[in-house]
Amino acid sequence: MKLYVTRHGETAWNREDKVCGRTDMPLNEAGVAQARQVGEDLEGVHFDRVVCSPMLRARQTAALICEGRDVPIEHDMRLVEQDYGIYEGVDRHDEGFLHNKRNFAMRYPGGESHMSAALRIYGFLEDWAARCPEETVLVVCHGGVCRIIESYFHDLSNEEFFSFAMHNCEVRAYEMPAKAVGEDKPLRFYGSEICSGCRQALSLFYEQGFEDFTYIDITANTANMKEFLALRDTRPEFAQIREEGRIGIPCFVQEDGSLSFDPEMFVPGQGG
Repeated sequence: MKLYVTRHGETAWNREDKVCGRTDMPLNEAGVAQARQVGEDLEGVHFDRVVCSPMLRARQTAALICEGRDVPIEHDMRLVEQDYGIYEGVDRHDEGFLHNKRNFAMRYPGGESHMSAALRIYGFLEDWAARCPEETVLVVCHGGVCRIIESYFHDLSNEEFFSFAMHNCEVRAYEMPAKAVGEDKPLRFYGSEICSGCRQALSLFYEQGFEDFTYIDITANTANMKEFLALRDTRPEFAQIREEGRIGIPCFVQEDGSLSFDPEMFVPGQGG
């Protein structure tokens, strides 16, 4: 799937440099002009469909870009902007906001974490790629969503992820990668150093002399997080855990692809 991604046009809060997540603001005059300019810039690009966030600023941008085009515009709730909780409407340089922005597994108080946002956004990308693999799709969304989309296609260090930003109505193009087939992997342990349960599981492993596994820290880089969230989002064994919202539970994938949530089954001479 060929993917074009753009952030919505400017709003009043963008102009004032305020954090804007779930506040449903319209475009200002500059934002309207930006969206129309994107429509002109992309006039020679054929889109099979346009998918946008259901939020007003994204819907207005998509409609303006598509003026004069006969192309369906569809909405997907997974493209709504990240929920910034108590930092909604504050200055973008607020110390508390920036502190939370650097901690990917930490929820903004009253909002969501980068990891939970990535779960829905990575799922969006893969679902649409499976649905229309040969199509060219325009996605109209938000700054926080664009950052996570960029991390899907390009591995980013923590600092690069923190610093990445797309301007209003900036456009980036991506190609959805082909699915890996028949890839053999050793026993894998997915966890995080910031999770007490994961640290306890690792300690148990080493105490019992079991080291025949690959530890994958899901917060070390975006590639690890993407792999972890893809497993969480698609494997039926995770259904109950997804329903209960227990993202922090350690999980273990064996060579044959079977899965366990119990670290005590992996003792020397057993498991793996």
